[in-house]
Amino acid sequence: MKGSYLLVLSVKKRIRFKPGSLPRAELPAGCYVYVGSAKGPGGFEKRVLRHLKKVKKARWHIDYLTGRKDVEVESVFYTSPRYSESLLINFLSSLGFRKVIKGFGTTDHPGDFSHLLYSGEDEGKTIDRIKSAMVKRGFYFILFEKDSLRGFSNHTRDVQKVGWGRVRG
Repeated sequence: MKGSYLLVLSVKKRIRFKPGSLPRAELPAGCYVYVGSAKGPGGFEKRVLRHLKKVKKARWHIDYLTGRKDVEVESVFYTSPRYSESLLINFLSSLGFRKVIKGFGTTDHPGDFSHLLYSGEDEGKTIDRIKSAMVKRGFYFILFEKDSLRGFSNHTRDVQKVGWGRVRG
């Protein structure tokens, strides 16, 4: 599966880190959403499995977060390839999410300020807010919640077999 995705992250405590070539950054504890794309070899499944690993060589800015023990992937929204990362950033901004860390995840999209956004709410409310807004606006997506991420590769194979459409309610 190829497309874009929203990675909902829980930062358990205030962290300081240096995401690659970007300046040192600090994030307070809370819920964040990272917007990424999976258009290369292996697609969405391979990209998300990488995000779930704690031990990996940091290649992208997001690796510097997902590799930390105090950061957890809470859920993942897979979206249709027609939704670009920039469109999803604008969508989240319209919901009140705040962009943080200039240049984070924007190597392929230098016009975007950041692909990491702060929610301001807990993980459950963040997921519900995104889901409701996507349904309301007619976005096509699949939500993989935390429990289903454990058997993630099996779930994505099932989705490929049956296809997918807009998830309602």
